[in-house]
Amino acid sequence: QGVPHPGRPPAIARTGARAGDPLRVGRMADASRRALPSGAAGSGSANEGRPSRTGEASGVHSASTLPRMSMGPRRCLTLLFLVVAADALGIHREGAAPARPHLLGGEGSDGGASAAKAPTAVDLDLGSFVAVGSASATRRWGVQLFSVELPKEHGGEVACMNCDISAFAKWVQATFLGIESSELDAASPDTIADGQKHPNAPGYKRWQEQQKAGSKFLQRDAISEERRQPVQAVAVRNLGNLSVKIQGLDPTDVEAIRPQLQRMWSERRLILGPGSDPLNERMGFVEALVFLARGSPALLVDDCGPAMPHCQTLISNGLKPAASAGMLHNALVQSFGPSLLEKHTFNSSWSAEEERVHVQALLSALKGGYRFYRQSCLAPRASPSSSGPMGGGCNPRAASELIGRIACRPEEDGPSDGCVYSELRQCVGGACDASDAGSTAFFEYARLHGPLALFQTRETRSHVMGQCEEFSRAAYAMLASLGFEARYVLDFTDHVWVEVKLKNASGGNTTWVHADPSEGVLDQPLIYEKGWGKNLTMIFAFTPWTVEHVTARYTSDYAATVQRRGVPEDVLQGVLAEAQKRLERELPLRSWGDGAGSLSRDRSFADLALWGHFGDAVALPTAVAAALSAASALASPAVAGAA
Repeated sequence: QGVPHPGRPPAIARTGARAGDPLRVGRMADASRRALPSGAAGSGSANEGRPSRTGEASGVHSASTLPRMSMGPRRCLTLLFLVVAADALGIHREGAAPARPHLLGGEGSDGGASAAKAPTAVDLDLGSFVAVGSASATRRWGVQLFSVELPKEHGGEVACMNCDISAFAKWVQATFLGIESSELDAASPDTIADGQKHPNAPGYKRWQEQQKAGSKFLQRDAISEERRQPVQAVAVRNLGNLSVKIQGLDPTDVEAIRPQLQRMWSERRLILGPGSDPLNERMGFVEALVFLARGSPALLVDDCGPAMPHCQTLISNGLKPAASAGMLHNALVQSFGPSLLEKHTFNSSWSAEEERVHVQALLSALKGGYRFYRQSCLAPRASPSSSGPMGGGCNPRAASELIGRIACRPEEDGPSDGCVYSELRQCVGGACDASDAGSTAFFEYARLHGPLALFQTRETRSHVMGQCEEFSRAAYAMLASLGFEARYVLDFTDHVWVEVKLKNASGGNTTWVHADPSEGVLDQPLIYEKGWGKNLTMIFAFTPWTVEHVTARYTSDYAATVQRRGVPEDVLQGVLAEAQKRLERELPLRSWGDGAGSLSRDRSFADLALWGHFGDAVALPTAVAAALSAASALASPAVAGAA
């Protein structure tokens, strides 16, 4: 069992298990055998006092002796007990259908009847991020896969799923063949980056203008049913010196090549196009909450005891160490200076008002010291003195367009970086000087979770830290390092912030207080609904060991959020209870194989889709939207009709 820790249950059982885990299935079987009467299980003979046959002493039976074994009463009872125990624990032999729905979606062997009865049988559609019953059919659209077969010295096949084919071909030429196209720009000249900050907040522009900040707001390009057109199943298109193979794949085709796609992702030879979830992933709601909780940050205290690994360490990305307390403090000193840290280090003698003043000062320092990424051109310039197209290199104030997601570069994909994926982007609108041989219009914008890498963006990305996900993780690291108790908050309508535990204004008890580092605001929980015009659904607060539904704190009309989310209150409470039980009692699974690690190249497509919902804030390029519209016509009519 674990040891007590702030924010963590006092004891964590080490024997938690779930169906399908080979290691834990073995442990359960061992426990079942130990519970049997003497002689009823194990490798000995069925009847006590009877000499064992060859191989029985070691639990291995030869082919010659196995047919002659008799099933005594005790052995029969043992077999019956193990079968019943395995069924009760959800253990099934390989290939057998489970009697209840898996948390990763799908139906039970009863055709979904068990799913309808189970209060936690709710899935999360990672394409729309809408909770649905696990027994319901998935609306799955086809995809377009573009691929280029390069010579072996250039890495072999490279592919892009649901991308702009022209941008993909230019990237292949520039990256693998060293050929920079002279026709880099599809947008009008002198396009200046002014991307949207919160795409699902229609009133954000008005709210920001009221804050005297000013920002242009771009709407996400929706794909209507009328715009879906059929695509040719297989075709070849010649672009420059490349022959691009175009394949229209239905969901069955995608499943058949999924292992190959996962390997290509890990080798940085696959791009996942923009928009929602090209691979149509679906995850159990309980599983999603557990995954998000274990991916949240936590700074472990120095007195956590010998049974707790990684003391004085900030953990993240599945309880993995991201930075020691000392390294984190040094990074903060380099970013903000020692005087600011000393002034705002937590002091228990502060009043409630003083606590808020200090937290507000830290939020303002973070927002003022780093920049929010607004889809600008971050392509490397030919020389440090380059300032724009006329002086060589690329204009950092110009706009960029998303091509898709790609696994992070090795230099940004270390355990402490916490890189989930990189956005592969192209500078547009006359951003780059095509005559400059040292410049390229393509660049990768890494989505980082590690606090050290985030604070280092002042050098690596000219103070461009990222978006709300990155600012919130940096704010947590900053507050926790200075002694404040904080936690990570996710809004399912695509925003992230933190909460800080502060004294009530009346004194005495403490309470969780809203803190949004992206905007530098404290204790304004209704700004999203009242100020930004968001239609909230579900908001959860996480630590690696707890999950709490906190939507009521951020809305003045909770009933409306219940109606929008489509999940009854009793079902949601059942999901939360199951997720909390797993966080308290289960050890995290250690998977192996493709899509099993915490590095970007090892992540599964479900992980990428889940984090991508909170990381992406981009409008679909027109060409990509058209391609998605065409590819979606490849959906299976039976599945689409059942949705």
